[in-house]
Amino acid sequence: MLYYYYICTPKLITKLMKKITFYSTLLITLLSLFAFKNSLIDIELIKIQGGTFKMGSKDSDGLADVDEQKEHTVNLNTFEISKFEVTVWEWKQFIKANKMKMPEKPSWGWQDNYPINGVTWNEAIAYCNWLSKKEKLQPAYTKKGPNFICNFKANGYRLPTEAEWEFAAKGGSLSKSFKYSGSNNLDEIAWHKGNSKGTPHTVGTKLPNELGVYDMGGNVWEWCWDWYNKDFYKLEKGDNPKGPEMGERRSVRGGSWDSQQNYVRPANRISTEPNKTHEFYGFRVVRTITK
Repeated sequence: MLYYYYICTPKLITKLMKKITFYSTLLITLLSLFAFKNSLIDIELIKIQGGTFKMGSKDSDGLADVDEQKEHTVNLNTFEISKFEVTVWEWKQFIKANKMKMPEKPSWGWQDNYPINGVTWNEAIAYCNWLSKKEKLQPAYTKKGPNFICNFKANGYRLPTEAEWEFAAKGGSLSKSFKYSGSNNLDEIAWHKGNSKGTPHTVGTKLPNELGVYDMGGNVWEWCWDWYNKDFYKLEKGDNPKGPEMGERRSVRGGSWDSQQNYVRPANRISTEPNKTHEFYGFRVVRTITK
């Protein structure tokens, strides 16, 4: 039987160590790239061509609440809005990066493709700024004393204004004047109290509206930028309105899986304090189109 012996000279040891270091570095790099790829948030945005529309509800509309009146003309610049509501998986990337905790776990558990729920307005704008920085865009939000300021000229992510949200929900320049966002048949386009079985559902599983945007009615309520004022429509200026200068509650739109049909109409409005939430509150993002 023959035995082979290798003499490990200092030169050979150095050579072996270089190879080990090279392959270790390569493996770590590949694993890092894999992890990075799987943590990317691929926001699908839809361009909403600017235009003019009637915001709110007519005085003759028996279904309308008083804060939806008066109906008034609004002009909007072109902007982009996310095709889907922000999902649980997308929110998980945010909380991991910022060492935060998930909201209180709902009875249906955390399903990655469901819309995130149980987030506050303050948390929603923090997500917008984080995502902007992640994509090397200019964040829209800064804080001055106790108040948040939105730079609408920034190219980063932000919450829609109520006007932007309602324009998109009503179908924008492609509107067919449906009762709900995309149809007169609510079951076709929304998860609501009558069909949800008490939970939200995977985003984009109902039909989109005229613009190709999903779940503008139902699934989860969506935070908007504006301070809420039930009488503001009476004096709101119609050129890219951004709501009152101050307030105590932020506007929320669209209805949810727990909403009766009347709350899922595009013009319907509710409000909540920005540091509070409910299990049916989520959001979607928009971006200003900059030159």
